[in-house]
Amino acid sequence: MSFTEEFAQAWRHQRTLMKHRPDRLRVRMLIYLLWLAGFGFFFAVIHGVQGRQLGTERWWLHALPGHLFVSACVTGCFFAIFRGFEKLAPQRWIDTIVGWQDWRSGVFYTGLSVLCSAIGVTIGLAMVDTLWFAQGWRRALLQPAFWGQFLGISAFVSIVVGVRYRARWKQEQLQARVTEAQLRLLQGQIEPHFLFNTLANVQSLIDFDPERAKLMLERFTDYLRASLGQLRGEATTLAQEFAMLEAYLGLMQLRMGERLRVRLDLPAELAGVELPPLLVQPLVENAIHHGLEPQISGGEIAVSARRGDAGALVIDVEDDGQGLDAQRSGGQRRTGNGVALTNIRARLTARWGVFATLELQPRAGGGTRARLQLPLNSLPT
Repeated sequence: MSFTEEFAQAWRHQRTLMKHRPDRLRVRMLIYLLWLAGFGFFFAVIHGVQGRQLGTERWWLHALPGHLFVSACVTGCFFAIFRGFEKLAPQRWIDTIVGWQDWRSGVFYTGLSVLCSAIGVTIGLAMVDTLWFAQGWRRALLQPAFWGQFLGISAFVSIVVGVRYRARWKQEQLQARVTEAQLRLLQGQIEPHFLFNTLANVQSLIDFDPERAKLMLERFTDYLRASLGQLRGEATTLAQEFAMLEAYLGLMQLRMGERLRVRLDLPAELAGVELPPLLVQPLVENAIHHGLEPQISGGEIAVSARRGDAGALVIDVEDDGQGLDAQRSGGQRRTGNGVALTNIRARLTARWGVFATLELQPRAGGGTRARLQLPLNSLPT
């Protein structure tokens, strides 16, 4: 990621609460420095125009540095209070606030912003008079007109910023839906290959093993019943996703026999958690086709779901196959592994940005682990 992209990402994250920020501290400090300079210079100009001192030596030596100092105090309060709230507040509070997309979000951020500004201005004006210029700025703290002007400007800035963020949020939501529709269409185009291969297997078994062909057809029907419903919906549950995986893996076990062993682990308290459809199955397909099928002995595939740190839903798809380094060690590897992974990552980015990830990791003892991490309390409802 280039510095420009990182800066743009950090800028978008300003108004989003999160305990673990992906942005580097120095990038965030640069953003705070820009806010400091912008507001300090803005209020120094207003002060200069009101006192007819703009551009004079006194303005340059006293008014401008003083306002920059007060702006630094305000910026420091913003950083300390917002970051302190992120660190100390329970994760469920943060998830709830982030999920607000109505008037409650505006009230919360406006109120917290005004509080940070009031504390910062009070500290800044007192320190300027006590430690620096002794200009009598502290007297402004006792004047109702000053606080009226302060509240008016703070409310105006908060409303403008809030409207801008809400407009951008709506645009991102619309773009996410378009991207999700496009990627699900791609998934629907890829799906027939598996269907045709399964029907061909059934046809080949009818003559010499009709019982097995019947069983495969039954499993195939179960799989269609589970998967077609997901394709039509905006969301599915973990229970439905695991039911579809069970039907799919049952089909694959009929094809591979004892070469494929399966283990599914879904805690009962997570069964009703909703998530976008068809996120996990492509990972299971990859684990079989690129990890287990190339091995003569096959292997085991394990799919599990659990609560992770910082309010995340963690889904692991593990296999004890040939692993990520198979090509370098001379193992056979099929092509096409990147299509499904690119599809999933694009869907995650469109819906959650940096808050959802897909990682491929070496598995302890050999094989591969594909790990999905999604915001548990920000999933579709």
